[in-house]
Amino acid sequence: MTAPDPDTQVLFVGYNAAYLRAIDGRVPAGSVVVIEEPDIIRKRELGDAPAGFDCLDRIVPARYQQSAEALDLAVDLSAARGVAAVVPGLEYAVPGAAALAAKLGLPGATEAAAQALRDKVRLREVTGAAGVLNPRWREVHGPEDILDFAGDGPVVVKPANRQASVGVQLLDSVDAAGAARAWERTSSAAEYEQVPDRPLEWRFLAEERLRGPEFSVEALVRQGEVVFENVTAKTVIPGPYPVELGHLLPAPLDEDTRAAFGTALRALVAAVGFGTGILHAEWILTASGPTLVECAGRCPGDYLIDLIDLAYDTRIRLTLIDLLAGRPVELPRSPRRTASIRFLAAEPGTVTGVFGQDTAKALPGVRAVEVDVEAGGEVRPWVSSWDRAGHVIATGPDADTTRRTVLDAAAAVRIATD
Repeated sequence: MTAPDPDTQVLFVGYNAAYLRAIDGRVPAGSVVVIEEPDIIRKRELGDAPAGFDCLDRIVPARYQQSAEALDLAVDLSAARGVAAVVPGLEYAVPGAAALAAKLGLPGATEAAAQALRDKVRLREVTGAAGVLNPRWREVHGPEDILDFAGDGPVVVKPANRQASVGVQLLDSVDAAGAARAWERTSSAAEYEQVPDRPLEWRFLAEERLRGPEFSVEALVRQGEVVFENVTAKTVIPGPYPVELGHLLPAPLDEDTRAAFGTALRALVAAVGFGTGILHAEWILTASGPTLVECAGRCPGDYLIDLIDLAYDTRIRLTLIDLLAGRPVELPRSPRRTASIRFLAAEPGTVTGVFGQDTAKALPGVRAVEVDVEAGGEVRPWVSSWDRAGHVIATGPDADTTRRTVLDAAAAVRIATD
């Protein structure tokens, strides 16, 4: 990482505690300012958050989700202290961060690319027109549209502009009653702490249900050129809600398949007109090649950045700040090891006890064991990424070793429920 200018600040649009923890002590004290929605500051109780990070100067309340209010802060925030970079901290912050960077004349995704990445309808339109493989799809406005699109075949129903698999459903077949249930579940999906209280506009899609192994490609891009890429193998739970159960990276692929993902990624970058930043593109590998599921223009969740750092000996979050500040970066072309995560599951109910963490931590190669529930808490059925109960992370010299280690660690942890 290039030494940052202590007289400048980095603006984060959206509060991301994991990102702040990763850079705390590695960027100048008080050099970070976070812009966050007033309702989210209140609901997540972020008023005292700056006290927990040496790097965080303050959190500024302003609307950015489907709002241009944060743009009005640009002149004020940059007047007293120069802005080195604008970073999207969250999925819903991608358009706001891109617009703010453009207004300040800084590198960013570009506003057009950010809009496409935040709206799967637009993403399907622009990537499909550019020749990127997409499933057959249609924007839907009610159960009748779902039924008309699906016929009696399998279908995916999902919001076009939400996150974390919220509202996504995989249906094997659809009748009138099933279409009505799917529409109700998808259109009423909620994220209390993640969105402001004011009304927001949501769009919805029905798509052909693809069959094949699932992957994601994480990439750093500078002025439209891919400067780092990694392919991750995904494991998704069976059933109607496609929540990720685990990830392994780099994915064990032959050279031709890996090259096909690289070609597809570069076609996507060109199609949306992406400028500078980070991409997390999700794909299903079909007989025709990598087929696009969706793509995000911010750091991926599910601890994927931590896995990349473990596998490649990188510090991707710091590198991203350098990229968005227009500073030179150096990145490895190959990994040093493999890394994997497995999310912890339990029977839904009230937690009566958690056992086996020490056993899991003692296994060779295990890097982290985190349980997010405790006795008296609730384990919910998995319908989105927010419902998982914890995770284990492991590394190893090859994919098979790492996969065995992470599965053994996950099996060692037992979450007992009533």
